[in-house]
Amino acid sequence: MSKPVRSSVKVLLLNQKNELLLMCAHDPKTTAPDGKYHGQFWFTPGGRIEKGESIQEAALRELYEETGITKDEVDLGPVVWYGEFDLILDGILTCLKQTFIVAKTKRNDVSFINLDKWEKDALQKLAWFSFEKIIHSKEIIYPVVLPQYLPDIISGNYPKKPLKIDLAKQPK
Repeated sequence: MSKPVRSSVKVLLLNQKNELLLMCAHDPKTTAPDGKYHGQFWFTPGGRIEKGESIQEAALRELYEETGITKDEVDLGPVVWYGEFDLILDGILTCLKQTFIVAKTKRNDVSFINLDKWEKDALQKLAWFSFEKIIHSKEIIYPVVLPQYLPDIISGNYPKKPLKIDLAKQPK
């Protein structure tokens, strides 16, 4: 039996201070393929790309749902990374295919405005992270390889074509 595939967009949302917006979640039902739960974790906003939606449309919808930022308050940039990994979601081994898009906003106040049931249960907070805060954080931040690739995004040095990154890497 083949595992389901879930295509999603993740938004690398930067504010005017070049801080990255991250969401914190605690969901013991979301685990690595071996069933291990690494604990509370941070990750970029985003989610499933709905049927008929472009990456950009999904990014704008997800930003609004998860942060309250409207399409008029964000400038979308290019798709810069992609990758895939397996994860157990609600007891089902699922292949997540993620595409990362850059976005910039002048808005710093964010809130969980239109969350779905899973998000209301799992998401705990939103926060802006400087690159220094990311690399010195003792908390888990996904993707684990974020510190390796984020400096180019912050400096506006985007790849000519999206880079495949290792999304399967787990925290030590």
